[in-house]
Amino acid sequence: MIGRFLRKLFGGGSTPPAPKLVPARPVVTIAPVVVDVPVAVEAPVSALAPEEIEDRFYRLILGLSPSDDAAFSPVEQGVLRRVREAFGGERFDVGSLPRLPSVVPQLMRSLRNDDSDSHALAELIARDTVLVGEIVRVANSAFFKTARPVTGLPQAITLLGQDGLRRVVMQLVMRPILRTNMGGASQHAGERLWEHAERCARACIYLGRNVCDPFEAFLAGLISQTGAQTILLELEEQNDTRATALSRPLVAALAQQIERLSLHAARHWAFPSRVVQALAERADPADAGARTPLGRALLAASRVAMLDVLIEQGLADPDSALLASPGQTFTQAQLIACRDALRTAAPAEA
Repeated sequence: MIGRFLRKLFGGGSTPPAPKLVPARPVVTIAPVVVDVPVAVEAPVSALAPEEIEDRFYRLILGLSPSDDAAFSPVEQGVLRRVREAFGGERFDVGSLPRLPSVVPQLMRSLRNDDSDSHALAELIARDTVLVGEIVRVANSAFFKTARPVTGLPQAITLLGQDGLRRVVMQLVMRPILRTNMGGASQHAGERLWEHAERCARACIYLGRNVCDPFEAFLAGLISQTGAQTILLELEEQNDTRATALSRPLVAALAQQIERLSLHAARHWAFPSRVVQALAERADPADAGARTPLGRALLAASRVAMLDVLIEQGLADPDSALLASPGQTFTQAQLIACRDALRTAAPAEA
């Protein structure tokens, strides 16, 4: 067909002129570009979405039954309105938050200074006998495996080092804030909150490696649920939410109030600015995603720690993992590795 077209175009059956010979161009071989694509890790069958993990965790904390209800009831609207009236916006009295021991702000300033000597730190810590006892106890724990018992505070400070000392101090300070002495449901919730705080702190350090200050990551994880007991006590006073199947939107709204109260506490206690910013990103529902490295680490670490508590309480499959989503910074492999890392005890817990 193409031959007939050419004959018609160039004069019927006449022989077409011979084409001019054009010197052949050298053939250039281009090596293929090899792109190093990371191997994707398939999500476990029992992987849970972030929203599912948070719903289960806060129901555990608040003592609520499971529910698939996707809409507020009139009663729930009243509950949420009273909670927001008590704690929403700028009306909340930050003076009602627990006070940190007076030695803590001074100690925090000293611990931020890498040049602080052990003698000066010992003098500062010696003002609080409970703090002294806890530091010596940790220094004598099996983790450090000292040849002789540690009996003096300066020796304990040297053994723990700056990083270990800061963690022991903050764990001692935050433990009674999360583990209330009121008993009943609040006490049960306090135990779970403290378990989450310790694990969230470790997970935040793990996920923030090489991009976040380790102590700031520790602080962000440790205080991320400090508003929970305040909300829990308010709900107990209302006395209309216990052992009920509240809707998923209400549980999510209560969780948001907890996160906002935790942010209030961090600001009130003058925590480092990057820690406050990470908590602000965690509590901002209008934010499409955490913006800072610490904010991103905290968001994922909190959910990984929640899941670990749920597994321990028999509310999730032992092989469950946080499901990686397109909007997350961390891959499925990183989230699974973080989950596994939580099963190693931290030095201060030894």
